[in-house]
Amino acid sequence: MTALGVTRGVLRLPLPPRYIGARVLTGLLAVWGAITVVFFALYATGNPAVMLIAPDAPAGELERVSRLYGFDRPLYEQYVRFVGAVLRGDFPNSLRYDSDPLALALGRLLPSVTLGAAALVIGVVAGGIIGYVAATSRSPLLRKLPVSLATVLDAIPGFFLAVLLVLLFSVTLHVLPSRGSGSLAHLVLPALTLGIFFVPSISRVFRTALLEVLDSDHVRTARAKGLGAFRLTVRHVIGNSLGSTFNVLGIQAGVLLGGAVVTESIFSWPGVGQLSVNAVQNRDYPLVIACVLVIASGFVVINLVVDVLSALFDPRIAL
Repeated sequence: MTALGVTRGVLRLPLPPRYIGARVLTGLLAVWGAITVVFFALYATGNPAVMLIAPDAPAGELERVSRLYGFDRPLYEQYVRFVGAVLRGDFPNSLRYDSDPLALALGRLLPSVTLGAAALVIGVVAGGIIGYVAATSRSPLLRKLPVSLATVLDAIPGFFLAVLLVLLFSVTLHVLPSRGSGSLAHLVLPALTLGIFFVPSISRVFRTALLEVLDSDHVRTARAKGLGAFRLTVRHVIGNSLGSTFNVLGIQAGVLLGGAVVTESIFSWPGVGQLSVNAVQNRDYPLVIACVLVIASGFVVINLVVDVLSALFDPRIAL
């Protein structure tokens, strides 16, 4: 038994309800903060109705649109109405598609989740292998070179990396499509573009965690007792190194969502990121709000899952 419950393999169950409750409350506050930032960003340049009308609109059109969307009301009243409408999912129809903008954004969620999951797998696998080799190899070259090369990737902008991948695999080798969706081949380049940026942080943190665990008393004791190499590595070394690595994934979730907007636009991947860019370009105010709400909620859910997984592998986090 432990302070958190029964130890099952490398997982510690159950987690304290107060820990889960605190993370859920933090997530709700983050969504509220995102909604508030979007609201005041709309007023940063004046009346938001200006974004909804054409530059050559006839006289009186600005006042008509302001009354239609309630932009002529006091600011505090608009804020309350805005937050209430967002929480209810009660949006005006998209100006371009003339349909529910929240349904449009949710309809693009699966492609974004697919791209994010593929990028996550690439980043975790590549970063984990590099970190493990750097921490356990007896070769000085293998202990330094892979992590150093991965760190170089931090200096490459995402859009530039995307261009390099397109030039190599699409223009030069003609093995992968550069744009669009519909097949596994279309997923490879955008997933690589996003996944590569996970590699440096994951490899560094995983390597550091492994070195700390390998030097711990319980690992030395297990090795002295003759515990099998596979069981020692999986249960005692890797299992106890995953907590801090999951924390990095939570931090990188924001990078994933933000980077997906650029990546989806470059590769014409039909996700929420591309839809949000199109909405901004078309001045589709209701669709912009719906996309921001979906992205913010996705960020909160990802971080909640990562926090729970971190606490499961490292119970000290939940104390």
